[in-house]
Amino acid sequence: MGLLLGAQVQQEGLVVLTDRGHYISGETIRYRAFYRKPAASAEDEWSRILYVELILPNGEPLSQSKVIIDDGEGTGSLSIPEEVSSGTYYLKAYTRWMRNCGPEGYVYTSINIYDPFSEMVLPVDSAVWEPRPARQLLKRDEIPAPEMLECQLEKEIYMTREEVAANIEWKSDDAPLDLSVSVARKGVHGNQEYYRPGCPVDMAGRFDILPENQGLSLTGQAVSSSSGEPAPYATIYVSVLGDERDFFCNYSDSSGRFYFSFPDYTGERELFVSAYHEDINDLELLIDRDFSQDALELPSYPVKLNDSLSAIITEMSVNAQVSQQYYPKVVQTPDIQSADDMMFYGSPNSTIHFDDFIRLPTLEEYFTEVVPQVSVRKTRGVKRLVLLGKHPDLAIYPPLLMIDGVAIFDVEAILAVSPRLIDRVEIVNAPYIRGNVTFGGIISLISKNNDLGYIDLPSSGLLVKYRMLDLPGADTIQNGVIDPRLPDVRNTLYWDPRLELLPAMEKKITFRTSDMKGDYEILFRGTDSTGAFLEKRVPFRVE
Repeated sequence: MGLLLGAQVQQEGLVVLTDRGHYISGETIRYRAFYRKPAASAEDEWSRILYVELILPNGEPLSQSKVIIDDGEGTGSLSIPEEVSSGTYYLKAYTRWMRNCGPEGYVYTSINIYDPFSEMVLPVDSAVWEPRPARQLLKRDEIPAPEMLECQLEKEIYMTREEVAANIEWKSDDAPLDLSVSVARKGVHGNQEYYRPGCPVDMAGRFDILPENQGLSLTGQAVSSSSGEPAPYATIYVSVLGDERDFFCNYSDSSGRFYFSFPDYTGERELFVSAYHEDINDLELLIDRDFSQDALELPSYPVKLNDSLSAIITEMSVNAQVSQQYYPKVVQTPDIQSADDMMFYGSPNSTIHFDDFIRLPTLEEYFTEVVPQVSVRKTRGVKRLVLLGKHPDLAIYPPLLMIDGVAIFDVEAILAVSPRLIDRVEIVNAPYIRGNVTFGGIISLISKNNDLGYIDLPSSGLLVKYRMLDLPGADTIQNGVIDPRLPDVRNTLYWDPRLELLPAMEKKITFRTSDMKGDYEILFRGTDSTGAFLEKRVPFRVE
């Protein structure tokens, strides 16, 4: 409790930087987050998941992502939808812990997006939020001298498609430097603004939402659907469906709240969430929203283009259209193993394939005749399944009964499934602990067509399409074009979200110029190990 109270005073520090400040609709935004956990947390684990959204000034989301915070940083990308109105947009970034303060505790980074095919612009609204320097968002006022970061180019003028080598040296005596590096046309980086009004006084003492310190989470509450009262100590089951099956189980707390942390799954996964309570038959599950939906009123500035910027935006628009034609976006898909290799309990103690035996009319007869580890018993007119074995706890705890990885509480519903739909039954006849729930073994039915045997699923169950972590974006052009016959019209020549420099250390980065001539700049932004923020721009020209 003392740790949480201390963290209320010292909030998490966060700033999100993008590869550019100006974009064309349909392009991809690459971002890097610099994160500092509350000073009161000391060496303890704190937030590990960062939520980043591309939003309109009124808070409406256009694109969303979830990324891991690793060693004080998080990187990702967001796609800009086609045909958005020209104007000021924002990247909204926050952790679950920040949600205790509401939208005033989040961090917002402004960007400008232009739609070359429409004259529509966003409404202008000069909201009262004041921008803040990046160093303040990271809870530091110090600014390292830009001269401490030295970047030397071999020359000032390069030809098109020529390799540029930049030698970088960090001249600090003690503090390492962590940078993001972006190379683009001069003027394209823009002057981004950052907003974070701060936690409202009436919310400064709240900590209803705990930090995600173990990974991406799913939270909610179990209640009685008739009374709306919380269902304390209900057993909550989460089954990950599809090819990569998994299973999680836990009890709700005294107020019916439950919490699950997932491994580092990526992409969208289908979950079946259900619950069981001995005394409450009309359970209802309320799943918390993963992304915040708080109403906002951020500044929306008029689109003002001087002659120089207008020419650059026109060039960017042509470049974006050519790139979309010749270098379509690569869609990353999760690397999922086959279902047979992914059952969470590993190798069962025994497996009985139904086709190895004479056909029997009911599952109850299969359990009675060919599955010696399972006994069907009837108590007060209610049938139950019991696993037999040497371990005495098998007689104390009920077994986990499943079909295709989904927990089933109704034994009669399982016994009503047609045996012709079942391929095999896998048995673990030893106590099994999942989460903080102990089972008297596992009886796992696997259907032939992965269709759950058309069983009636628990009434408390919810089928949820849940967004896991985002896959890293794939660049179609890594370092110049692959095919020299194709045009090279990149709007971002180079993006390295994480360049680490030790004191008095030299590093070299290389990239190739594109087919577009003009003035360019290398933009370095980052923090040293104390959190002090540094920014430096290095110009060069392409002729």
